[in-house]
This record gives sequence, C-alpha cells and structure tokens, in this order.
Amino acid sequence: MEAKHVENHKEYLNKNTHQYLFVRHQFKMGFLNELKQDIHTAHKHYTYAYNKLLEIRIVDTNAMEIQTVAGFINYKLCKLMFTLNLPRDAISQFKAHAERFKSRIGFKELAFEHYAWLCKQYSIFGDIFDEAVRLGLPAVQTQHPGVYYQQAAQYAIQRKKSCLELCNNVTAYPTAPDPLEGLDHLEFYGQRPWRPGKLNMDNPDPQLEKKGIQALQFLEKQVAHSNVIISLYGLAVSQYKTYKCPRTRRYLVVQMAEEYFEFRDYGKALTLFTHMIWDYRLECWWSILSHILQKALQCAFLTATVQDYVTISLELLGKSITTTTEYKAQVYENLIRVLKKQIPNPVLNLPSYDVHTSLNLWKKVFESESIHLTVDMNSVVSCIETKARFLKDKYEADQNVVLEVFIRSTCPFLLRFTRLSVTINTSEYSSEFAVNETKFNNPNLTFESNEVKKFIVEFLPDSETTGKDMQINSINLYLGIPKECCVELSFNGNLAVSTGGIQEFSRFRRKSASHVDFESILPQSSALVVPRKSKLNVNYDHKQPALVGEWFNIIITVSNEDIAPISSVNVLVNLSEGEMDGSTEFCLNTAAKSELLPLNIGLPDLKVGESKSINLYIRGHKAGQRTVVFKVSYVLESDRSGTSISEDTLHVPFVKPFEINTKFSNTLFEDISKFYVDEEFVVTPIINCVSPWPIVIENTSLDFMPPVESIDESVHSQVKGLILNDKESGAEVFLAKVKRNCESPVNVGQYTIKWKRENGLSATSQLMIPGFEIEWIPLDIKLDLPAFGLLHTPLLVTYTLYNRSHQLLQLEVTVEGGDAFMFAGYKQIPISILPESFKTLDYNLYPVVAGNIVLPKIMITVPENNTEGPSLRQNQVNALLDRALPTHLFIMPQVKGSPEFPKAIQDENLLKVV
Repeated sequence: MEAKHVENHKEYLNKNTHQYLFVRHQFKMGFLNELKQDIHTAHKHYTYAYNKLLEIRIVDTNAMEIQTVAGFINYKLCKLMFTLNLPRDAISQFKAHAERFKSRIGFKELAFEHYAWLCKQYSIFGDIFDEAVRLGLPAVQTQHPGVYYQQAAQYAIQRKKSCLELCNNVTAYPTAPDPLEGLDHLEFYGQRPWRPGKLNMDNPDPQLEKKGIQALQFLEKQVAHSNVIISLYGLAVSQYKTYKCPRTRRYLVVQMAEEYFEFRDYGKALTLFTHMIWDYRLECWWSILSHILQKALQCAFLTATVQDYVTISLELLGKSITTTTEYKAQVYENLIRVLKKQIPNPVLNLPSYDVHTSLNLWKKVFESESIHLTVDMNSVVSCIETKARFLKDKYEADQNVVLEVFIRSTCPFLLRFTRLSVTINTSEYSSEFAVNETKFNNPNLTFESNEVKKFIVEFLPDSETTGKDMQINSINLYLGIPKECCVELSFNGNLAVSTGGIQEFSRFRRKSASHVDFESILPQSSALVVPRKSKLNVNYDHKQPALVGEWFNIIITVSNEDIAPISSVNVLVNLSEGEMDGSTEFCLNTAAKSELLPLNIGLPDLKVGESKSINLYIRGHKAGQRTVVFKVSYVLESDRSGTSISEDTLHVPFVKPFEINTKFSNTLFEDISKFYVDEEFVVTPIINCVSPWPIVIENTSLDFMPPVESIDESVHSQVKGLILNDKESGAEVFLAKVKRNCESPVNVGQYTIKWKRENGLSATSQLMIPGFEIEWIPLDIKLDLPAFGLLHTPLLVTYTLYNRSHQLLQLEVTVEGGDAFMFAGYKQIPISILPESFKTLDYNLYPVVAGNIVLPKIMITVPENNTEGPSLRQNQVNALLDRALPTHLFIMPQVKGSPEFPKAIQDENLLKVV
C-alpha cells in the first residue's frame, strides 16, 4: 500500500521545481521494493534515482549533499548487482561513480571532507565485494577487495595531508553560537547545520559559513588519521595474502610500518620493518632494503632496542647496501659507541621530543653492569661472511680433528673482534672450541675492508663420538668487551650466507684475488668419527661350499698384534641387509638352540701375541650365497684408550647336497600315473648326489601318510652306509597300497635322510613325496605263475578274480592261445563273482618253444546289457589287465646228458639259479 501511495505522488512532480523530490521519490520506491524482495524492480528505481541525481547541477554549496546521497544510492546499486550475480556491472558502476565525483571537491577549505568521502566509498565497496566473495563469488589477483581497501588507504592519506595543510592554523573552536548545533538531527543527509532547511544552491551567509568551516576544520584536526590508514592497510594486506600477491602485500606492510612511524608508535613500526627485511633481502631488492634498514635503525634508536640496533647496523655496513659512505661512517661510529656502552648519536632528522625520550631509554639500558647479546646472523646479509670446513670427511678416534674457518669483512671500516669459536654438534651433545691463542700464534681478529683470514681449530674427539657424525653447528664471533657490552655473532656452519644476490650472477663479476679465494671455498660441514684402525689378525678357517641343511663350521681365530694388551674383545656376527629372511641359522654349539642375530661372541682379554679360536656354525635351509658380516671390536689398554673395530665380510655359498626324485611303478615295475584302491605299487626314491663333497648316507626312512600304508611290517634302509660322490645315485624301493578312495591327489609320505659329508656333522633332510589321484574299481585280478618253465614240461597257472563290491559281478572270460604254448582249460566262459568274493581259473600250459615266450592272452569283457552289477567300464578292465598281468614267461630248454658248467659258475650260485 505504501508503495502505491508513493507511486501516486509522481503525477504531481515537476522537473523544474522538484529535482530533489524526483530523487527522493525513486529512492523510496526502490527501498520499498527491496523490502518486498523484488530486487529487479528495486534495482530499476535506484538506477532512476541515481540518474535523476546526476541531472542536478553541482556547486560548492551543494557538493557535499549530492555526494552523500550519491554514496547511498551507489551502495544500494552495487549491493543489488552483487546479489543479482552481476559483479562486472557492480565494479563498472562503482568505478564510474568514483570517477564522476572524484573532481567534485566543493569548498577548498573542506577538501579533507571530499577525501574522507572517497575513502569511505572505496572502503564500503571493498566490504560489499568481500561479502560477495564469502557467499561464493570468485575473485582473481587483479580484481579483489584488497584493491579497493588499498585505494581507500591512499585517500585516507590524502585526507591526512589535506588536514595538515588546511587545519594547521586552527587552534580553537568558534565561539557561540555553535555553527554545528543540531548536526545529529538534520532532516536531510549532507546539509550544513548552520543553514538547515535551505537549498544548498542558495547564497550562504559569509560569516556563518566561515564559522562553520572553522568548526569542521577543528573537529577534523582531532581525528586520528593514522588509525584509519593502518586499519585499511590491514584489511588490504589480508586480502592480498588470500589472493597470493606476496610482493604487493610486502609493499603494503612497509607502508603500514611507515604509518606507524609517523604515528610515533616506533615499537610496532620496528616489528613490521624487521619482518619485511627478510623478504626483500631474499629477493635482493637492495635499494628497497637499504631504505627499510634506515627506517628500522631509526625505530631501534627511538625504542633503545640494543640487539636490533646492532644487527641492523652490521647489515647497513655491508657491501650490498646502497647508502652513502658518510651515512655508513655515522652508523659505524654509533655501533662502536654502543659496544662501549655509550649512547649513539641520533641518525637523520628525528623529532626532538622523541629523541629526548629515547636518550632516557638508552641511559636505563646502559645502567646494567654488563650487556651480553646473541645475534643469529644466518638470515642477515651483514658485513661479515664466514665459511668452515673439515679437512677430511673421516677421522679416526685417536686422531686430532682439524677444521678451517674463513672470515671475510666487507665493512668499509676497521672491525675488531675479541674472540672466535666453533660449535660442534653430535647426536648427543654440543661442544664449543675456541681458536687457541697460544698454539696458533695469537690469531689477529682485526679485519680491514674486504680482508679474508683463515683460522685453524684442532681438537681430539671424545670417545663417545665414535661411529657418529660431527656437524659444524655455528661459528661464533664476539664483538665488544665482555665486562661492558659483548655481542656474540652466531653464523651457520653449514652454508655461507649469500650477500651478492643471485649465486649464478656472481660468477660474472670482477672480483679481487682474495674474494675469488673466498668464493671458491667449498664448505665441508660434517665429518664422521670412525673407530681406531684395528691391529688384530682375524683368520676364518672353513671348507666351502656349504651344504644346505648341514651345520657348516667356521673356525674364527683372533690374534692380538697391537701394541698393548686388549680387553672387551667382542665378535659381532650378522647377515647383510636383504638376507634376513629366516632361512639361515647360527649357533656356537650344535647341541643347543639357534642364536638370534646379531650374535655377540665375547672373548677373554688377550696379551700381545696371544690368540684365541672359537667355532661358529651356520646352517642354511635353501641354496644361495650368504654374506656373513664379522665386526670385531676391542679396547686397547693404553694412555689413549678407545674402541677399535675391524669389519670383515665372508661370502658363504650354500649348494644342495643331493636331489631326490621319486618313481612310482606297479608290481611289474612298470610306470604308473594313478593309484588304485587295494592295488600294490612300488615307491622308488632315487638320491642323486650333486655335492662337490662325498656324502655318507647314515640312514633313511619313509613314513607313509593315510590313506597310503606300507605292505611290509618292518622296513630297513637299503642305502644305509652308502657313500655317494658327485653325479652318483642311490635308490631303494618300498611296497605300498592305498586303503581308500580320495578325490584329490594324496601325499605318499615323508622321506627322511640322515646324512653327512665325510668327517662332518650329521644332518637330517626331510622331503614330502607327492602322489597321484586314487581310483577305485570293483574288479581285481592276480596271476599265480612260476618264475620260469621247462621246455615240454607242463606248468600250472591260476587266475584269481576278486569282486570288491557289494553286488554280483558278471563277466565273460576268453583265453587266446599261441604258437608257443598248448593249454588245457576254459577257452571262453561266463563267470559270476559273488560280492566281496573271488573266482579262480586254472590252466595247464605246455611250452613247446624255449626262450622269453609270450603267455596266452586272457581277455575279460563286461556284458553290455548288464545294469544290475557294480559300475565297471571296459577301459578300466583293459587297463587292469595291462598293469596286473605279465605278458611273457622265460622257458628254459631241456638239458640232455650231464651238462658241464664253466668254472666261473660256483655251485652255490648254480643252486640259486636253479
């Protein structure tokens, strides 16, 4: 309703007489639509209001009112544009707004108001922009809120300068009547309180106008402009840091520090200056660094901060600082005064009041009896450069450690130090070693400009540092008198601080001879303290190669060939890295358990020339080379006692003593590829010797695993006592059978061999013998046949058929004769075998030919239409006949008369044959 009411007013407005009302009308419409959250309509009305405002002619008397209202409308426009996701339009609107009013200063006497208004415009836009970014608007390095905060700070600085220029002569507030009375209760923003209710274009009262301007100037003089500037710089720095603009951020921090300096907050200014020194030093901005150092030196003087004053002075005296020689001379003189506990002279033009205050602070600082300062020079590009190096990368424990220290002074004036020392660090403690004045001819620590000097530090390492690294932690130079003011300059011992900019460019500079020498020195910051060289004679007696599974004996003999008796003799045994896989065992006694690695073996004290031997046993469980590391340590009983260590490496190859192959066959010694339930088979382990040493087989055994079992009740080793040389073999046979069926291949058993090399220790090797798949068939057959026959002499053979099933088994049996035999018996017969029973078939054979004769062939056929019996396939029957029945029989001829045998055939042998 209110919006409609305001809309109706538009009909009564006249462009000539109601210019201000047109602006107010459109602003109200925009505000009411904004309350209705009709942002697009609100944006349209605010735009109309802004355009109507621009149609008003601006003069000095109405400039502030127009700017104030324009600022309100611009704020609304920019905020709505960001809300509508139109950031480019918002930025363009603000830039046009600022550019349009930038030159509309108004009264020259109130120019500070104009700069304050511009500062506020940029600051508020920065706030709007930052709020939009927080809500998800992306920003870039070239366009972000920090840019506007920075510009706001620049206008705040102009406001401050304008105030100093215009308000310097205003000392009092104007007399009554107060021209600013009712300032907080004006009907319209931007109007002057001394002429309220009048159009700003009306002619003002000169006297009243003058008093009003004086009052505003007096109030402006009370404003803490530096606080405003510093606050804006802080916002800008935060934004530039967020958007990763390090150089601009550093520039603004320096500006902030200078503002603190003008605000006479010298402590905060010094803090900011010292933080920025490192960044500009790192990038070699020597001119900027020189300016910052001069400002920082002033702050250090005004705050009486001795440590910062000394550090900054040493850096100002360096060759990279671009200040005049006269200024460096003044800095040098003040540095010497501080070292003598004298108040330094003020540098450059400083406020007299602040100088007086600082002199009192210096007096309080120097009231103490002595001053000792430690300055970390690692990040300071000072006039002193240092390098240090060990002469060797390794030192024995009984040798003196020698290191060189190089010092170069680039100060244009004479520098005199009182003491030089080096701090050495180990993993456990730190030690400081001073340059020995007596031994090294009283080293001169006075340096001319660009002079390089070398100093030697020598010391005997502590016994606890053996086997550890020594690091040059710091090089310490002392300035001043210890009882008055002493400054310890601590330099990093690892690297020299660069003072000449980028290292690559330094190669192209023209340098003096001494400078070249200093630059060419390569720092050696660490050295290893190694144990004293051992004088022991350690001998390792063994017979390689070792055999897998045996205890391989190594006799270690330690002989003392040193200059004195030794004690705490210890032999440390270990394997090299990468071989700790658990396949190697160590022990000192084969009857005891294996020892854990590393193995420590202690020996008694040894006199000069005395020896001691120990036995070490190694057992490897797989072939390959073992690298055994022996570390023998002892303590020499002399004036410079210390631990000496010798390290030896022994490569022990392990080879297999033998290889075991297993052969499976049936009772006819024919190879098989499958086990059958209740059918006997032969297991033949074959031992193939591959050892370079003769192998003695002490005993063997085969432990069958279910369902495999031995046929013989007691089995003895058939190769016991056998000696095998390389490439020789030994074999034995075991008769076994399978008791039940199994779906997967089975393990026959574990084959155990107890063996040793000749004159060696016994060892035991075990091998799991894998088997075949098991098959069950209901039929089995056996042939009762004599070992041989005689020509023309009948012989009886019996075929026994077994039914292993629980069903009746029906078969057809056919026997085919040959030319070598005549036989009597069933040539073809059907048979039925009861469950779990057997059937025998007897045949009389009459051989008519001598020699290894083919037996009559028996064939068994499974009836095709038989479905009542057990499951039996014809191919199973054929395979059974092939593996169970012999095919030949040896027939001996008849001997006529009395045969005469050769003498080589003895009677007992003949009896065995017959």
